[in-house]
Amino acid sequence: MYAVIRTGGKQYRVGPGDIIEVEKLPGRVGETVVLDDVLLVANGDQVVVGQPQVEGARVEARITGQYRGEKILVFRYRPKKRIRVRRGHRQYLTRLQIQAIHAEGFESAVYTEPAPESVSPAEEPGAEVAPESPPPPAAEAGEVEAGPEAQAEETSPEMAGEAGPEASAGLEEGTQGTEQEDVASAEESSPEEASAEDTGSEEGEA
Repeated sequence: MYAVIRTGGKQYRVGPGDIIEVEKLPGRVGETVVLDDVLLVANGDQVVVGQPQVEGARVEARITGQYRGEKILVFRYRPKKRIRVRRGHRQYLTRLQIQAIHAEGFESAVYTEPAPESVSPAEEPGAEVAPESPPPPAAEAGEVEAGPEAQAEETSPEMAGEAGPEASAGLEEGTQGTEQEDVASAEESSPEEASAEDTGSEEGEA
């Protein structure tokens, strides 16, 4: 359903929910105005044209803004008279939202505002967001993973003993070899020590 209204010397085709700009109308933002200068009402194939107005028809609208339009330049010029006048102008305007159309013989058309969309708590502007867990600390520059050589040096004798029979056998052979070397060195040095002892005994007797 739609209607043709006249206000401010202009005609507008409007329907429920439409937003239009018209010449300034008295009233504050949020107030409702009634436009009864209706020239035509139509609903599908049913059309009523006023002569010049449709009797009993009216359009209800809500004021959503009072402001001034964009600036335009007005230039006055008269040749051979040295008349050059330039002026600026900003028209006062009122923004309307059509709420309902009523007419005799027609079912009233009323605008219904859509329901606001539901917003999840996480998307609300003032909603608190849980802080993310910090990443694990990286290894410091001085801490370097030990390689195979360092691990071998850090191996304790007890761990070496637990290595197995082959490792213990190798340790015993190394110990026996060391004892034999000590015995051989003692035998080599025994004649010299004996002669030194004899010399010392003879000097004592003298």
